[in-house]
Amino acid sequence: MAQFQDVEYRQDSHDPATFFYTPGQPSPEFTPAGIPAASLVSAGNGGFFSLGVHWDLAQSQLQALQQYLRRQFPDLATAPVLRPEQVSVDAVKLVLQMPDRSNSVLATTTSAGYPPFSAIFNVALDAARLAQVTMPLSGRENVLTVQYEISGQSAVSCTATISGDVRPDVQQLDPGSDVDACRSQIESAITDGRIQLTVSGDGVSAELRDSTIASAKDQAAKTLQRMLPGENADLDAAHLLVSATLNDVRPVKLLRQADVGRWFGGGNSVQPLVAAAPGAAPGGPINSTFKLGFDISNLPVAFVQISTGDAKQALQPPMFNPVTLRVDPSLPVTVTTNYTDGGQAYQAKVGAGSDNLLTPGQLGFCLISVDGSARKQSGMKQLKMQVKYLPDGNGTQDEHAIHWAFGDWTDNWYFVSRDSGLGGVIEYSWQETASDGTVVDHPPLKTNQTQLKL
Repeated sequence: MAQFQDVEYRQDSHDPATFFYTPGQPSPEFTPAGIPAASLVSAGNGGFFSLGVHWDLAQSQLQALQQYLRRQFPDLATAPVLRPEQVSVDAVKLVLQMPDRSNSVLATTTSAGYPPFSAIFNVALDAARLAQVTMPLSGRENVLTVQYEISGQSAVSCTATISGDVRPDVQQLDPGSDVDACRSQIESAITDGRIQLTVSGDGVSAELRDSTIASAKDQAAKTLQRMLPGENADLDAAHLLVSATLNDVRPVKLLRQADVGRWFGGGNSVQPLVAAAPGAAPGGPINSTFKLGFDISNLPVAFVQISTGDAKQALQPPMFNPVTLRVDPSLPVTVTTNYTDGGQAYQAKVGAGSDNLLTPGQLGFCLISVDGSARKQSGMKQLKMQVKYLPDGNGTQDEHAIHWAFGDWTDNWYFVSRDSGLGGVIEYSWQETASDGTVVDHPPLKTNQTQLKL
C-alpha cells in the first residue's frame, strides 16, 4: 500500500493499469452556495446543531491522483483507472472536546452504504456544548472531530527465496530420482545450511508463511530434478535460485477523521449562522424547517406529517417540498410517515432545530446494499441473487432480485422497516456462473447486517 497526500492506493496485481484507493479525511457536504452544510441555532438554554459530511475523493483529488500515477508509472499502456477499495462504514461519530480536555461523543450515526458514504448529524445541545460547538464553526481547531469507523481488507504478500550451490545434492541423487526425493534433498540442504531460505513479508499469517515456503520448496525440488545428470551432467557448480510469492487479504479496521474547525478557518471562510431564531425570546418558539435528507421519489410514501402541539404541516407528493412550523424547541416534534403499501403509519420523535434533514430511519426506511465485486474479480461471469427482508415487527416483507453480468456488481435500495434500523433479518442466496460455465448455488443465509459483501 502506497500513499499520495492522505490517500492510500495499491496497484491491481492482475491489471497494472488499475489502482484501488482509500480516501483520507472526511469532508463536509456543501450547499448550492458552496459553503459547508452546517447550521447552529441557539434556543433558550441550549440549541441544535446540524452537519452534513461525506467520505470520498473530490473530482479534483481524483484528477491529482491520476496525474501522480501517470508520473510514477510511465510504462503503463493506458491511463491509470481508479477504483475505490471495497470497504464498509461501521459508524460515523461527532466528537467534541470540552474545556477540561475530556471528549464527548455528541452523536453516532450511519452513512449511506456506498460512496460518498454521506451522513447527517442533527444534535440537540445543552448550554455548555452549544458554547463549545460555536468555536470550531469560527475556525477553532482541535475542538470538534468527525470520525468514520471503517471495515475493510488489506492485501498482504509473502515471498520465500531459496538459493545456494546444490552441486553436492546433485551428486548424491540418482539421475532418475523423482520430485519427492528431490524435495527431501532440498529439505536436508536447508537444514544443513548448504543452501539458504529467506522469507519476507510483514504482518503475514503463519498459514500464509508456511504455504509460501512450501511453494518455494516445491519449485526448488523441480529445479533440482532438472539439474540431475542426463540433462546437465557436466556441471562444475549448480547454483539454485527460486522464489515464490503468495498473496492474501486480511480484515482491517480503519479510522478516518477530520477537524471540523479547519473547514471554517481562514479569512475567506463563510461560516454558518450562529444565532437565536428571529423574533424568538430566549426559551420561546422558533421557526423550524423540515425537509427530506434523501430521495423518496420511488418509495411507497403517501405523505409525511410533521406535528408539534397544535401545529401541523405535511410533506406531500410529488415534490415533498420542505415545510416550516413555529415550534417550542423544548418539546419534541412528531414525524408521521404514511405509506402506500397498505401498512400502518410510522412515528418518530425528532428535535426542533432551525433546519432539519429527515433521515431514512426517521421515516421508517432502511437502506440495504449488496457488493458482489469480489466475486467478479475472482472470475465469475454472471451472478443471480435473491434478497428477502423478513421483519420482526411492523415492517413490510420485501424481496429484491439481482442479476449481474456487466457493470460494477453493486446494488442498493430501501425497504419499509417501520423501525429506526433493520427491525428484522435479511435472508439471501445466490447462484454464480464461472468463466468455464460451471454453476454454483449458494444456500440461503440469514443476517442482521444491512451491508452484504459476497
